[in-house]
Amino acid sequence: MRRTDRPRVLVVDDEPTLIQLITHALVRNGYEPVQARTGRDALEVFTDDIPLALIDLKLPDTNGLQLAENLRKLSSGTQIIIISGEGEIQDAVQAMKQGALDYIAKPFRLEDLMAQVHKAVSLGSTLREVSQLRQSLTSTPPIAGFLGVSSHVADLLRKVERLAPLDSTILITGESGTGKSLLARTIHHASPRASQPFVAVSCPSLPSELLESEMFGHEKGAFTGALQRRIGRIEMAEGGTLFLDEIGDLPLNLQPKLLTFLQDRNFLRLGGSKTVKADVRVIAATNVDLEERVQAREFRQDLYFRLNVIPLELPPLRARPDDVEFLATQYLVRLAKGKSPLKIAPDAVRMLRDYPWPGNVRELENVLERAAAFASSDTIHPEDLPATLKSSLFTPGGAVAAQSPGMPASTPGTSSVELGQSSLEDIEKLAIIETLRKCDGNKAAAARILGIAEKSIYNKMQRLGMRTQPVA
Repeated sequence: MRRTDRPRVLVVDDEPTLIQLITHALVRNGYEPVQARTGRDALEVFTDDIPLALIDLKLPDTNGLQLAENLRKLSSGTQIIIISGEGEIQDAVQAMKQGALDYIAKPFRLEDLMAQVHKAVSLGSTLREVSQLRQSLTSTPPIAGFLGVSSHVADLLRKVERLAPLDSTILITGESGTGKSLLARTIHHASPRASQPFVAVSCPSLPSELLESEMFGHEKGAFTGALQRRIGRIEMAEGGTLFLDEIGDLPLNLQPKLLTFLQDRNFLRLGGSKTVKADVRVIAATNVDLEERVQAREFRQDLYFRLNVIPLELPPLRARPDDVEFLATQYLVRLAKGKSPLKIAPDAVRMLRDYPWPGNVRELENVLERAAAFASSDTIHPEDLPATLKSSLFTPGGAVAAQSPGMPASTPGTSSVELGQSSLEDIEKLAIIETLRKCDGNKAAAARILGIAEKSIYNKMQRLGMRTQPVA
């Protein structure tokens, strides 16, 4: 059993000093080295979850070229970097022709080797992800899809049925945690492109300097460390669907290039001069108001129009309480993993229905996972649910009990603000304030409780006009 989840790198070399130097450098840079002194040892310790192998050309029992070929047969996703000595450059070039990613000649600097390792592992992980995606699409049935029993979900699925066969661009809007990614996958699996890849790009999770390369790919030499051509997510999605998650966070400098792609489905790789054409369907999603971003000059209006061809609004969970018990039951079945799922007591169901779920479906799943872990019987009772649901913030009747800083003052003589009389912004603001207070102002912890990303809590606070410094 593996002790870490760090990327594994196979090092095959018969020089003890060199293999130890490489091993120490790998450990310092966050990798898990796997050592082998001979080709035979390498085949014995090799597993297909190793994204990179560093192979010396001269080994005691075999030629490095032959070993590289054997490893590639065992795992096509494993990248190979050849370590060559003086006078062996020609053999190293031959290895690249046979499929090796790159080579490095002795003597070399460990910094140079690590730069190649970083790129190779990243490429290997991406190719493995695409391979697994293609395999899952051809060997397993489609996912269950976006589920619910409310009229909101029924109306949404009727729209999906009509628009899935089209190639039109779709813009899914909805709060964080409502299931926008799942809805996008449901559309893909219902479309004629279902047998082709579904490739997602999370706009806020990638640094802006890497996002262009990730999306459009790059040519060799496009920037420092670009050691070979790399295809981007658009090309990976060829014939299938490209899902642009949280498109509202796309940097302004990349928006014109995405606009050009949406207009004619052509693009240039970073550092390239040859136009690449891609046959992909684009689905974008956002939890922010793009029209407000347009007004604030943070999002291009022409790009917004290109994305908003077919809009789909995903309602928050608090707007469809009929779905709460159904989704909770479905999630408990998944948690049981084939065993008898936990049941939910009627009074616990009422608590779940009355809670406004600021973190939506993602928060519901987090709550149920914690409740299942602490349940003392085969049934979840109110005492098994987290304090968030039982706090003075939300009473069982659905009233907001305690007024907090930042909430509009209630009328004289009123001790509570009824949810039905409060705006969604007021409710959301109060939920954030009270959760931050419980977490001593720790926004990362508050985000986890609310079931949203840490960046999202900052965005929400700014949108709601709240101060972002720690809560006293």
